[in-house]
Amino acid sequence: MNALEDDTLLAALERRLAAALGGSTRFGRLALRWPAAAADRARDTVAFRSNDVGGYGPLPLDATLDVTTVTARFAHIPEFARTDELKQSRLIPCADRERERLLTAPIPLDHWLTFDTTLHGRTYRLHEGRWRRVGHTESTNDPVSAPEPCCEVFWTSLGQHPGGEGHVVGAGLAGRP
Repeated sequence: MNALEDDTLLAALERRLAAALGGSTRFGRLALRWPAAAADRARDTVAFRSNDVGGYGPLPLDATLDVTTVTARFAHIPEFARTDELKQSRLIPCADRERERLLTAPIPLDHWLTFDTTLHGRTYRLHEGRWRRVGHTESTNDPVSAPEPCCEVFWTSLGQHPGGEGHVVGAGLAGRP
């Protein structure tokens, strides 16, 4: 793909993500997952601390990682501003309900989200903050992570070129590591 096609594709994917952030399932379902940076802390997590998301205060997330908490908040944000707000949003797993015992550094919220959508006959996945085209294999050396079948990183989320190694985590809350 040339740069113009990449920019056009990325813009289309981000528009679909913005709709999903507001609760729409028209283009695919949004889900929350443990990113590699926090997967080993899942057992110890009781609640999450976040920054002020959308000007409405912190997200009231507990260890269940209920995606409707995220979509209810982003539904109050104008669709055109949702992906920008997503870039600025951070989550930190906490070992206490008071959200004072932090278990990790702040992790970008888009690293916690997964979203699949099909565009022009190809399926794309937002995972760990990167858009991937489903149908290609990506390897990982992270022992906590399990590779997603058939994914290739082609562009990081929200307009950054992939420069680092991508890690794919297979640990969800139900199957805590």
